[in-house]
Amino acid sequence: MDLESLEPRFLKAYLVLLEKFNTQPFTFQEVEESLKKSIPKLSVKEVLSELEKAGLLEKEVSKEDKRKKIYRLKDIGLSKIKSQLGKGELITFLKQGADLIRTGVDYKVLLLFLFYKAISDKYLKEVRKLKEERSHLDVKKIYQIANIRILKLFDEQNNRLLVWQEVKDKPADFINALNDIVALNTDRLSRLDELIKRTGLPTLFEGEKSLIVKQLINLFSKIDLSEFDYDILGDAYEWILNYFAPTNAKEGEVYTPLEVSRLLAHLIEPTTEEVILDPASGSGSMLIEQYIYAKNKNPEANIFLVGQEINDVTAVLAELNFILHGIKNAKVYIGDSLLNPKFEERLREFYEDGKADKVVANPPWNRDGYGEKTLKENSKYTEIFKYGFTPAQSADWAWIQLFNYYAKYKAGIVIDSGALFRGGREAQIRAKFVKIDLIDAVILLPEKIFYNTQAPGVIIVFNKNKPEERKNKILFINASQEYIPHPEVRRLNKLSDENIKKIANIYREYKEVEGFSRIVDLEEIERNDFNLNVSLYVSPITEEESINLEEEFKKLEELNKEYLKKYEKVKEYVKEIIKVLEG
Repeated sequence: MDLESLEPRFLKAYLVLLEKFNTQPFTFQEVEESLKKSIPKLSVKEVLSELEKAGLLEKEVSKEDKRKKIYRLKDIGLSKIKSQLGKGELITFLKQGADLIRTGVDYKVLLLFLFYKAISDKYLKEVRKLKEERSHLDVKKIYQIANIRILKLFDEQNNRLLVWQEVKDKPADFINALNDIVALNTDRLSRLDELIKRTGLPTLFEGEKSLIVKQLINLFSKIDLSEFDYDILGDAYEWILNYFAPTNAKEGEVYTPLEVSRLLAHLIEPTTEEVILDPASGSGSMLIEQYIYAKNKNPEANIFLVGQEINDVTAVLAELNFILHGIKNAKVYIGDSLLNPKFEERLREFYEDGKADKVVANPPWNRDGYGEKTLKENSKYTEIFKYGFTPAQSADWAWIQLFNYYAKYKAGIVIDSGALFRGGREAQIRAKFVKIDLIDAVILLPEKIFYNTQAPGVIIVFNKNKPEERKNKILFINASQEYIPHPEVRRLNKLSDENIKKIANIYREYKEVEGFSRIVDLEEIERNDFNLNVSLYVSPITEEESINLEEEFKKLEELNKEYLKKYEKVKEYVKEIIKVLEG
């Protein structure tokens, strides 16, 4: 079911119909009657169409009257629908904010405001709750407890509350409060001040765009974000990143679509007490999806997230992202992971060998400048790049070796499909990975799902503990046809929940499906010179169109007759015009 693309108004219609009919059958006329009373402006045809596309509705032909259609709702749980409805309403609100900043304000200001308003609202809600539960405590003590539970938004030294509500009408105090929050929370917000500077927020309050900022502050002041769960707030933050990704991709920013990160979580299957590493963590989305997956499987799961990102501002976005998702066990380092893996410092807090249980990432594809001389700047290059140095024009297999070195069990990487078949040094490294049986699966993704390239991309899953039935084999999955049109960006495609489920189930069950998946022995791969191109081993089944020559010829004759009629008619018109002109 793909609820994310469903608008709140259609979810509301679903709830109305579910309350009226539950999962009992109903007719078009009955839907019309029900919606007329509660949501009169909605088109019944549109409602039924959207609910069917989202997987919430089934239709069948009436047994009594073959011309009549009967509908039946699928009940997937009210909590899930209400959660999605809340998310939809919040995103509708954020779209207003996005419209306000289109005239040249950095989209990161929207992220910053969402973060600041959300933690302020959560903080004040916690304060109200503490006042009820512990009325014997003075206000200062209550603020101190809220500092521990939410984030430090009370400056004890200066006896000052730093929440949004206290400074929203005072530009100077607004910026100072944000900077003071950074100073009080250096363990979790070490670089927020840098984000404030890069967005130009201090100058925006005074320049020609001050009106836009004031309108944005007024907009956020109208909504109480404490009413939304952390998962919805986190999704809203991700929505902003996702919404501006197509534009930012043109400027060189890279953002992994959420559904790709979600698919990778289904393939890696993180469990409680595991340490998950992303050496190219970006805004943290891929690590967060690992966390969400583990929590959905076991609400008590304790997952530790570690990342490193070369762009300092993007690393700050990751920190905010973790906080808005309610994640505390997460840390991001800044630096070039290929040359200086700073994250090892954190990993050694869990394991003496400085490794992670699992590694996931979507590193920069075909990044140049990482030839042998450069990679030797890494003090552990003999251990990490022991299978060989990559050519200067593409670091893809350098990244893969880095992930393999730091993963104790499994690793999943999203990479350019060219890494599967390019020759030279890359082919030599690839051959070694195949020979020592580290590659578990190779999955070809659909084209046009990434914002910065139309290339399809692939996911490679590595497994150092293959079960017996998977040894000396690689599972190839051709998911090039597993997509739906993107609901918001016309030129793009998207993986639906059903697409993700299908791919993940095939991987988990390790089975062959004609035209979709195939298990290949390493001997066959070696005969193909260690070429891992998915299409070489499994291609989608294409339906051949059957042509009835007699019928097609009849159609051609009809078209010819129609053409001749029109030709004669036009010829008569031309003759008349010539007569008039000749006088």
